[in-house]
Amino acid sequence: MIGDLIFKLLKIVLKGFVMELGSIQKAIQKIKELPTLPTVATKVNVLLNDPKSSASQLSEVIEYDQSITAKLLKLVNSAFYSLPKKVTNIQQAIALLGYKTISHIVLTLSVFDTLKVENAGVFDRAEFWRHSIATAICSMKIAEVSGYGNEDVFIGALLHDIGKVFLDAFMHEEFMEIINYVTEKKCTFFEAEKAIFEVDHAMIGEWISRYWQFPILTVAIIKHHHQKLDERKGLACSGDVSIDIVRLADAVVRVGKVGKNGDSTEIEPAFTKEMFRRLPLDEKDVLLLLEDVKKEMKKAEMLLSFAL
Repeated sequence: MIGDLIFKLLKIVLKGFVMELGSIQKAIQKIKELPTLPTVATKVNVLLNDPKSSASQLSEVIEYDQSITAKLLKLVNSAFYSLPKKVTNIQQAIALLGYKTISHIVLTLSVFDTLKVENAGVFDRAEFWRHSIATAICSMKIAEVSGYGNEDVFIGALLHDIGKVFLDAFMHEEFMEIINYVTEKKCTFFEAEKAIFEVDHAMIGEWISRYWQFPILTVAIIKHHHQKLDERKGLACSGDVSIDIVRLADAVVRVGKVGKNGDSTEIEPAFTKEMFRRLPLDEKDVLLLLEDVKKEMKKAEMLLSFAL
């Protein structure tokens, strides 16, 4: 009798283990099936990782891809950047906005094109990308007022939740289990993932960003955006303050309800003291920044259109 009970319990435990292991294996396999980024993005990644690369090399690589060039110039000339004069070529864009900014725009546009799928309606892609873009804008503003360079936080902040897009597109059954759990338990997307699977969107995002050979700081931001400082490990830049900036920006945008990231709408997001520990800001400061972010979002329609 007791032996039968133990055997039944063991079967349940093993079944759960196989399901968890299966979700990890499935995610890894699906990532291997992902299309590679366009050639221009791959070459830009190589240049970003080469400290000896030049603006002229970057310009040459981008201009080879007419589609990316056209989109980049359209975005650069939009209200999002509000430049004083019209930009007519890539060299001019690099001179005005900088090597890293233009490189990150190319990577962003390439990711948008690669992961673009029809919206099934359950997960509102427009609201998702609105949240992501707002987080990127907020990250840049926090970095600026904190005295840190803001070039490196933009793409990491923009793509911090890229694992959710992957789940929706390539592991839709698991994605719907998470959404249903969020609705039933009135919790965050991340809490639902942790309750159901051994894999989560931050892990998947890290694997994707490694697969696509993103700059290592971008990988770190995506990997650690849900973790406190003492929980981060595995990368040389796991302790970088850029991760703190993106974590705080994500919270600011959720508090301000700009876009939607898959969390239950019945949750009232809040800040924690830990989020401010290494930054020269307090809650009052970031709430003032939030108003600026909302104004900037009105200028970001062009960027949002490229994601949809």
